[in-house]
Amino acid sequence: MSGVMCDLAIIGGGLSGGLIALAARRAQPERRILIIEAAPALGGAHLWSFIDSDIGPEEKALLQPLVNFGWRDFAVVFPNYKRALPFPFYSLRSDRFDEALREAMPAESILTGRRATGVSADGVILEDGTMISAHGVVDARGPGDLSLLDLHYRKFVGYELTLNGPHSVRRATLIDAAADPAEGFQYMAMLPIENDRLFIEDVRYEAWPDLDMTDHGNRIVNHAARFGWRIRSSARGQAGILPIALGGDFADYWNSGGVGVAKVGLRAGLFHPVTGNSLADAARTALMIATAQDWSGAALHGMLQEHAAKCWAQRDYYRRFARRMLRDMEPAQGYTVLQSLYAMDADLIARFHGMRLGWADRLALSMGEGPMPVSAMFRG
Repeated sequence: MSGVMCDLAIIGGGLSGGLIALAARRAQPERRILIIEAAPALGGAHLWSFIDSDIGPEEKALLQPLVNFGWRDFAVVFPNYKRALPFPFYSLRSDRFDEALREAMPAESILTGRRATGVSADGVILEDGTMISAHGVVDARGPGDLSLLDLHYRKFVGYELTLNGPHSVRRATLIDAAADPAEGFQYMAMLPIENDRLFIEDVRYEAWPDLDMTDHGNRIVNHAARFGWRIRSSARGQAGILPIALGGDFADYWNSGGVGVAKVGLRAGLFHPVTGNSLADAARTALMIATAQDWSGAALHGMLQEHAAKCWAQRDYYRRFARRMLRDMEPAQGYTVLQSLYAMDADLIARFHGMRLGWADRLALSMGEGPMPVSAMFRG
């Protein structure tokens, strides 16, 4: 089939790839950008969330038009206490994500339902034989070879529920670990949407990647019953498994996703080592690419590899935090590490989520009832 030419080809229309396309289109509208996604829609079926303090002003400007819901603060609930934290919390839904990208980009720049079978630094071959020649290519298709990393997994299943009556939730609840702590390291999250609509998600950390949808669903129903809520209907569900990297060789992992090819998102190892979330990283790398003048494959690869390697090295402390939470503790006691974290100063908690901890923060986390041993301060 005939070839296609473009300045930038983005492989994968999930969160990382879509944000690159949106940011690049806004920053350099005169250049031709293609986004290629195997699924029929961009973004899949997801509800992404972030804390206001996770990102800077430029990232916030990129994400703000995509936001569906927002709350002035968020809560955490543990067996020993509950607490509200004074940071705005936002969620964006993948249907809005898809809509915004289609509004921003020419129709011919979005190739959905098209699978890439060959990817290089300056070209893509699609399953139907179409050859795309690009000044540069960015691969955002998901993880590389995860067997090269020492992993745990954060699994989640959530549904937007309509109840028979009003619920009592007034703020976003990031963690509710008050119920059934003996069953393992799991908790619920709740997002109030309307008086009778609520998003409830069952989250658990486990050492294996299998997802039991029935068990997660039963947990959600039981959680609603615990509060006396009767479910009238459910809609817009999401399910996923996020890698939690406790260690591994970054260089080997990077190359496993394609030697010499620029990568972002999970494929680049850019995710929070404790939560697995990648939204803040996705927004940052999108702006890096959008404002770069050189979109050649070699330049993009060099820039993104250096950035990802630096992030991997800087996040060693967070991987050690995750190891303490998931390996040093019995599964049913892993939540106590988070319980100790969320008892700390609110600004320290915000810096933890944003991966901006300083030495004074690490000292605070190692003192008294803090979650980390003193020895953790002096490594990484």
